[in-house]
Amino acid sequence: MGKEENRGVFWEVAEGTGWVYFDRPERMNALTPDSLRALWGCLVELESRRDVRAVVFTGRGKAFCAGMELKGLDEATPLAARRWAREIQKITDRIAELPLPTIAAVNGVAMGLGLEICLACDLALATPSARFAFPEVRLGMIPGGGGTQRLVRLVGLRRAREMVLTGRLVDAETAEAWGLVNEVIPEAELRQRVKEWLEKLFQGERTALCLAKRCLSRSQDLDLARGLELEAESFTTCFATGEPSSRMRSFAGEKEGSGRAKVYSAGEEGPEEERGSGAPSASGRGAGEEGSAEEVRFEREEEPEEDLFE
Repeated sequence: MGKEENRGVFWEVAEGTGWVYFDRPERMNALTPDSLRALWGCLVELESRRDVRAVVFTGRGKAFCAGMELKGLDEATPLAARRWAREIQKITDRIAELPLPTIAAVNGVAMGLGLEICLACDLALATPSARFAFPEVRLGMIPGGGGTQRLVRLVGLRRAREMVLTGRLVDAETAEAWGLVNEVIPEAELRQRVKEWLEKLFQGERTALCLAKRCLSRSQDLDLARGLELEAESFTTCFATGEPSSRMRSFAGEKEGSGRAKVYSAGEEGPEEERGSGAPSASGRGAGEEGSAEEVRFEREEEPEEDLFE
């Protein structure tokens, strides 16, 4: 467990999940420069821990995060404003690029940087009291932490324009209809529902989840050909871990127990239609080759020496 005292961010690890809390309820969890430094340190720590398999962001009190604390921004020079925007973007980029699944549990207002953090997460759940907005134009500026870029990719250009250009406050029901959040949950059930989503995520293997996140994220800035190349590369990397082999064998064993597949002992022949000439087992050995005590035989041919479609 870790805690950043009096800096607006509190984090803990429980049951394989890093829980990050925005913790300035008296200011609707608005973030200060000190809070951002604490948040950065929190992300670095959680990413480095092997016992953490997912990260959840939520707020203390009745707000998720109302954005940046405005005090001092009115005196910022153009150069300072640019530096500030780049620093905020580093935070949201770091959240988006975490090699772990991330969930925004939006329990109230998510405005400005708070909404940008929500957009950077892989999944978002909200309570009926949640509200989403980019009010920056009314203050003479624009979202600076990735909001103009991630919002349009998530809800489309028309709706993004509506939110950014007018500062519209979007309620939870509308946010769900637009795809801004995955689900709206009664406040009393939010934490339990988050845990149910986490259980689903934990069924995936760590490396596969990381690579899937990478491919999905890059799909928005790569053309189709390069995206497919990245997908093939990532698919290949999965098999370098050995996880697909072990998990498919386990799956085949479960199917055998339910009567939907049969596991044959080495040397035992299956039905005529399953045998085929030199059909490899789950271990990649051909029929008749020495193998482990039990092998699952699949209906497939030997891997061709040349590409199938050339």
